[in-house]
Amino acid sequence: MRYFFLFFCLVSGQALAQQAPSSLSYVPTTRLLRAKGYQLGIYSDYFTTSKFVDKDGVKQDLASGQTFNRVQSEVAGYYGATSDLQFGLGFRFRKNQATSDVSGVQQTASANGLQSTFASIMYSFDQVNQLQYSIEGLFRYTPYNNQEYVPATDDPKVLILGDHGNELSGGLGVTYLGKNNNFFTLRTGYRKPGTDLSDEIYWQGEAALAWRYVALIAGVDGITSLKNDPFKNTPTDRPVYNRGTELYGSSNREWLAPYMGLNFAIGKTWRLELRGSQVLSGYSTDLGTAFGVNLIRRVDKSDTRLVDNKFKTYDLESAVTKVSPKKEFVVIDKGLADDFNKGMKIDFFEFDYIGGNILVASGVIVQAKSDSSIVKITQHYNVKKEIKEGLIGRTTLK
Repeated sequence: MRYFFLFFCLVSGQALAQQAPSSLSYVPTTRLLRAKGYQLGIYSDYFTTSKFVDKDGVKQDLASGQTFNRVQSEVAGYYGATSDLQFGLGFRFRKNQATSDVSGVQQTASANGLQSTFASIMYSFDQVNQLQYSIEGLFRYTPYNNQEYVPATDDPKVLILGDHGNELSGGLGVTYLGKNNNFFTLRTGYRKPGTDLSDEIYWQGEAALAWRYVALIAGVDGITSLKNDPFKNTPTDRPVYNRGTELYGSSNREWLAPYMGLNFAIGKTWRLELRGSQVLSGYSTDLGTAFGVNLIRRVDKSDTRLVDNKFKTYDLESAVTKVSPKKEFVVIDKGLADDFNKGMKIDFFEFDYIGGNILVASGVIVQAKSDSSIVKITQHYNVKKEIKEGLIGRTTLK
């Protein structure tokens, strides 16, 4: 796995420097739907256990003939109530299957059905330079209660579906938006996962190299227990379930799981996501490998159209007179004398009498003189259009 981490570090570093056209293939979790936009998706994954890990971190090989795998899928939808507020609803279905060797006979136990439903809410703050912040909350309802397993009377071929009890979580996310649509995202938050489990901190780091129709993703996610297992002081009172795995009924569970992904944009609204991950370490959990496939339809206003739609609200206008060699800074012909001040956001358009106004880029004034200003380019919307002298800069007075 050392090659995986080497690759992840390479991707994380390059994600801030690679240049790519506008991306349809990747959307960071902190980028919310615009008002009246929506997203529908089917998310599925298959997990296979390779080892068990007990609550003390001791790894245990599977016995001869013993296996465990989990297949789960989630159908979810999201809606942009406003341009900074998003709601979500979803349903998760799961199938567990375990095999074991009982006196030389292979025995299979399983469970399948609706594992949970969820409702979520996300709010995003105004972008600060190249950082996008958001807060998130989720409530997950589990429509069943597990019954303790009594070997003398209960069917050994029936497993539990998962942990019972409702889940509540809330957290914060931040994304660094590199130039030309490359991203690095960090998420963390608090989660109360169920009746028999300790509260925990979830966390994730993800980097993406995004082109218009293809995106390469690498990341790592995990959980850290807050060590308040409800049976910590009375371990003999812990319910015994027919699990076939350490994934459920855990004691202060923790895990670390690096992953890689490949996304493909299909047209302008569909996206196919492929994922592979491996749980490398943990406590009171399973080590193993997972593969996932997601199919997503996202219908949303683009940033370009959003700013274009606000064209008539601009108060001030300027023109680009000089462009830096790397096109990261431009000079405009207006300054303090014309009410252009440091920190103002400027949208740059290419104008002609045939095609009208085409939004090319946006930036922020970093230095204002009496009759000119220097603007740092923060977003290049239309890579087919060059950042050049003569572009029209427009801004609003607040």
